[in-house]
Amino acid sequence: MTIPLTPPLSPSRERAIEGNMKFAVVEYSSKTKKIWRHTEKRPNYLCDPIHEIDPTSFGCYVSAFEGEHVPLVSLITGTQVFLPLRIYRKIMKRITGAWPTYSISYLQQFDVLLVVYQISDGHEMVALLQRLRAEHPSQIIIGVPTQPYGILREYWDKTPEALTEMREFIRACHTFITIVKRTLPKWERISRTPMLYMPQPYPTAFASRMFRERDQKSNIIFVAGVTGRDNIIKGQIVAAQLQKKFPAYRIQMAQVEGMDLDVKNLSGSTYDVLPFQPWQEHLAMLSRVALVINTDYTETRGRVQADCAAVGTVSIGANSDAQEDLFPKLPADRNTSTAQLVLQGEQLLGDTSYYSEIARTAQQRLAQYDYEPSKERMEELVQAIKMTL
Repeated sequence: MTIPLTPPLSPSRERAIEGNMKFAVVEYSSKTKKIWRHTEKRPNYLCDPIHEIDPTSFGCYVSAFEGEHVPLVSLITGTQVFLPLRIYRKIMKRITGAWPTYSISYLQQFDVLLVVYQISDGHEMVALLQRLRAEHPSQIIIGVPTQPYGILREYWDKTPEALTEMREFIRACHTFITIVKRTLPKWERISRTPMLYMPQPYPTAFASRMFRERDQKSNIIFVAGVTGRDNIIKGQIVAAQLQKKFPAYRIQMAQVEGMDLDVKNLSGSTYDVLPFQPWQEHLAMLSRVALVINTDYTETRGRVQADCAAVGTVSIGANSDAQEDLFPKLPADRNTSTAQLVLQGEQLLGDTSYYSEIARTAQQRLAQYDYEPSKERMEELVQAIKMTL
């Protein structure tokens, strides 16, 4: 089951649910552990990720659909819960590993819930979904994973019971979505619940304000810094070889908080390690970079590639959804050799016209992920689900 990226909208099409669709994203927790509500003056991409909401990821769904982000823990131990009851619940959670009974009446106000699965708290979300289906039968439940399929698959191989839990989660949803098109057949083999590919919303109009043409960029090759992921260090090798061919270019990479950075493959190269940056600052930095190399093969959505497309910077190396869709002439997977990636980089750094063509195509294709077309796709999906109920 797929929803077109640019669906034809008939004049007689009924909007999602009579009137305005009341929508919420439900995750187990968040940095603030508080409910966040979208406002026109303060959409997610203008927010502080520590004290408000993530400017990317699931915060994009909330602002695209003008809804709320509800951490489950806010309903269980939030400040509105009587203090002795909060303490009791925390004690029981520590003893039993599961929360004692709590109210989910707050969620009843929403027509549609996008419920997020995460490995660490999957059992709690399965329990929530089962209660929602029993207590709020008219509510539409859409499931989505937070970890990339590649990481989930590795975990299931080591922990088979986690795959059973994943199936239980999916079974309790009306529909389950993947934000990576190439993984759709893999998800369909897991469950008979309707599955579809639906790309994650992205604040294209806002981010594209930082677009820079090729001649406005610096001689910098930026390499992914999550070196703990399989094959990521291949990007360092590619960057080092490109630097030998283009010695005027400097290599940069970011230090991701809480992660060790392995730079042994940059020995002998000229490089800088940058501190972690908030999203808007990171976006501005990417706009000044000539090339991004990210050899992550865990089949992610590809937020970095979306950011690159917004600011006119070309990305190579990944098998993410955004890499394949936004940069179709620059495919890669774990079988792509270092030499092939170096050749891609050479062509881009050596041919300004070719580079600009790739960058412009990526920016044009990114428009379909902006909030308004994303909202229309969700409304189409909700209508399709309603027809089956």
